[in-house]
Amino acid sequence: MLKTGGAGGGACRIGLWRSLAAMTLLGLSGGVAHAQSSVTLYGSLDGGLRNLVNGTKAGGAALTMASNGVFKSNRWGFFGVEDLGGGYFVRFDLEAGYILSTGANSSTTNQLFQRNSTVGFGGPFGQVDIGHQFTLQHRLIRDFEPFNLRYLGITEAAAISGGTSGRDDNAIHYHGDFGPWTARAVYAPGGIAGSLASGTMLAGGLNYHTKMFKFGAGYTHRSNPLSTTAATTPYFANNQYTAGGAVSLGPVEVMGGYSLAMQSVPSTVHGATRNQYLWGGMRYEATPFLNVTAAYYDNKNSTAGVDGRKDVAILGVTYALSKRTLLYADIDYTHFTGVYVSNATLNPSGHEKQTGVSFGMNHDF
Repeated sequence: MLKTGGAGGGACRIGLWRSLAAMTLLGLSGGVAHAQSSVTLYGSLDGGLRNLVNGTKAGGAALTMASNGVFKSNRWGFFGVEDLGGGYFVRFDLEAGYILSTGANSSTTNQLFQRNSTVGFGGPFGQVDIGHQFTLQHRLIRDFEPFNLRYLGITEAAAISGGTSGRDDNAIHYHGDFGPWTARAVYAPGGIAGSLASGTMLAGGLNYHTKMFKFGAGYTHRSNPLSTTAATTPYFANNQYTAGGAVSLGPVEVMGGYSLAMQSVPSTVHGATRNQYLWGGMRYEATPFLNVTAAYYDNKNSTAGVDGRKDVAILGVTYALSKRTLLYADIDYTHFTGVYVSNATLNPSGHEKQTGVSFGMNHDF
């Protein structure tokens, strides 16, 4: 029988309160263990020099500090995960780019997290991410892109990725891993008043990866505006088809891919825009620290019956000083023909042939 009076009763009440407090703390700690959260600061610093022969309109060599990264783009970000238990979780990723030599934001549109801005939910069914993020094409070709999406300012991998800088706004991306298969699907609403189709994007793809074989295929449909400056403009379909694969034979991996993008236009315009990409290459792991990669990229474009072509050959070497730090160097050759020679966006110098040499250091944290 519990006593409530006298000194003995006071001691008993104190003991009871202590027991209740301990039980409450145990219950709270169980809840915390059930839903744990973590936030990680991460990033990459890439500093080096690049010399490009015929890199100026005058025809001279242009030696520059590749302050936005030659091998890998400079970035920093926050990645967070909350474990909901039962294999379910919530995650977010905010990633910004910067210029190493000045510390400035690398975005030309004054976006802070222009590289990635997503929140997502995952579990045994797969994962769904919502926001500004990489295109399906970007994720799809990683298995068979020789440089694993490095040297993006030199190779054609960024153009193959499509979208704005290889990313989509307002995107809802699903991916699920089922044994050796990875299924992907993406939808982005257009946000155009009065139309559910205009400005939208739909994509789907599959990747298959084992230790020896990798291949993938995907399709992306975009509803693009005829003009980006007019207040009101019709939208036309852009369809991109991509496929590729890789084979690993010991320390050597051989890979290649093909992508075709077709932009529809009004009947008053002569012919659709056709962009074709073909690439192939190999990686050789000479030692656990030294890797050599060689690749060739070919882009053929036809717009309103006018053709342009860009060919890139590149040889790159990396040497790992540690798990997070490596030295890199490359030599590359680019050849423009047709209207691409005078295309100021693709070829600012206006020269048909260019040779580049780059070297530097990359550190991840």
